[in-house]
Amino acid sequence: MMKSILRGLFMALLVSILSLGLLGTASAQVAILCYHEVDRDGDAYAVTKAQFERHIALMKKEGYRFINLDEYIAYTEGRLNLPDKSVMITFDDGYDSFYTKVYPILKREKVPAMLAIVTSWTDGEDKPIDVRDTASWEALREMEASGLVTVVSHSHALHKQQAIDPQGDRFGVGAYRLYFNNRYETDEEYRARLNNDMAKVQEEFQQYLGHPSKALVWPYGMASGESIAAAKAHGMEATFLLDGGVNDVGEMYKERARRMIIGRMTDDKSLERLLTVNHDALGSDPIRFAQVDIDNVYDKNPTVMRENLQNLRDQLENNHINLVALQAFADPDGDGNVDSVWFKNSVIPVKADVYNMVANTIQQANIHVVAWMPGLAYLPLEDGGDVVVSTGEKGWYKRISPFDKALLPQVAKLYRELSAYTTSEGVLFQDDLYMNDTEDASLPAQAAFQQAFHRPLTQAALSDKKTAAAWMSMKTQALTDWSKALAAAFKENRPDGVILRDIYTDPVLDPASESWFAQNYKDFLKDYDYTVVMAYPYMDEADDADAYLKNIADHVKAAGGNDKTIVKIQSYDWSDNTWVDGETFLHQLNLLKKLGIRNMGYYPNTYMLWK
Repeated sequence: MMKSILRGLFMALLVSILSLGLLGTASAQVAILCYHEVDRDGDAYAVTKAQFERHIALMKKEGYRFINLDEYIAYTEGRLNLPDKSVMITFDDGYDSFYTKVYPILKREKVPAMLAIVTSWTDGEDKPIDVRDTASWEALREMEASGLVTVVSHSHALHKQQAIDPQGDRFGVGAYRLYFNNRYETDEEYRARLNNDMAKVQEEFQQYLGHPSKALVWPYGMASGESIAAAKAHGMEATFLLDGGVNDVGEMYKERARRMIIGRMTDDKSLERLLTVNHDALGSDPIRFAQVDIDNVYDKNPTVMRENLQNLRDQLENNHINLVALQAFADPDGDGNVDSVWFKNSVIPVKADVYNMVANTIQQANIHVVAWMPGLAYLPLEDGGDVVVSTGEKGWYKRISPFDKALLPQVAKLYRELSAYTTSEGVLFQDDLYMNDTEDASLPAQAAFQQAFHRPLTQAALSDKKTAAAWMSMKTQALTDWSKALAAAFKENRPDGVILRDIYTDPVLDPASESWFAQNYKDFLKDYDYTVVMAYPYMDEADDADAYLKNIADHVKAAGGNDKTIVKIQSYDWSDNTWVDGETFLHQLNLLKKLGIRNMGYYPNTYMLWK
């Protein structure tokens, strides 16, 4: 007990010294490395003992400072300054090889590490057949007493995958509601399952280690907003994910710390790159994007459906796609309006609950998937009525009004359930989030206009240029606020969800065209993770497709938007219902690349090979 108290006092003193800036600067970004097993043949996630020793030697040679969990938490809270080169070593699963092979190296090199254990495995229960021996509670106590090893939770019994949809697609049970007995787990059942697991973890930590777990490392790196909230409620000060880049100061880096997986293929050069490049899931490599219609692969016959999905996966892999925007709504007539959706929800009719089936097939190829969804085209919520009315030319979508705050909760609920019941990693907002210069004249819009300008919304009122410009800015902001509310609802379950939004080419090429679309490219770059430019030369009736694409590329780069913009070309010519020929298609993609466009893609999905 006295050793524990002294160790705690020492750590508190160390944190206090560091927080005064005596041992570092505030500019650090912390890299967290995730190891698993050691010296296990045939396991891609295992490293050899010699490999781990080389990694430690390399990092020491390059001047990295190894930090522990307490220091990391203090850093994210802004209480601790760190050197520029700061790294945290973590091991998952609590294998006995950590005790027998890693721990001696840590002692010799005086390097701290965090070990995440699955307490049911430590107890000898619920252990999958492929899981080797785990360290005993006695060994864990010994390692903690050294002051170098911090033992934390990897859950009690959440390190497994079970069915999350009617087709039996399996994902981590901590992050998703399960599907069993021909139904989905209820919100209450999901929360109870999480809370029971966390309570059991803390009970065992207190019983065997004499303290609660200070952190939780999510199995498979998968968590939901609700699971993170449950962890915090049970005393976990930090939780850890996977597949991210470096970590900065801030609450998000404490509750969703990013880690980088280290495996057998991580040689010295690969490790150096991981430590020096912020390889966010969609930030390290250029994005190669495809927008995919479930309408085109769905079949009531499960065998045919599976064949279609395999063909789809082959196409995407052949085209080197790393990001797919997957249609989450059914649109067989191609008008962009929602009559039904492809996922379980309580707001809109479900045509068939197959979104996860499609998404999972794509994700198994290590391709990220976001849900392609309209923002306003939800007429079933209005019994078929088009709330967005016009004083002049009508738009090409039938939509509800972004000023209609009464309908916003229903659409937000749809997005919340999209994130709860699917494996989508984010959202692409469809291009229905626009307003032409004679829209919106709905009753909610009229009320907003009256409140802002103290006069009715009429043509006479809009003849005043100053009023017209202010009204257009209000419409632009209303669309942005609407999309942000939907994104926030999605992020309640998927807090790290990636948010993209379609934009027409005119607002990119000419800021004054905001008055025709209620879209502002520079605002998009600030408000969304990625802006997707619909660079469709044939739809836009461009005289010269190459000049058209060059003009777009020039404007994207001039606006400083290259890193956060995806330029999407058309692979199908809807004016004459023919596919763009392969030579032209590849020429346009290669042209964008030569013009310096970093991220690019196409719609609709095509069989053509991307070279």
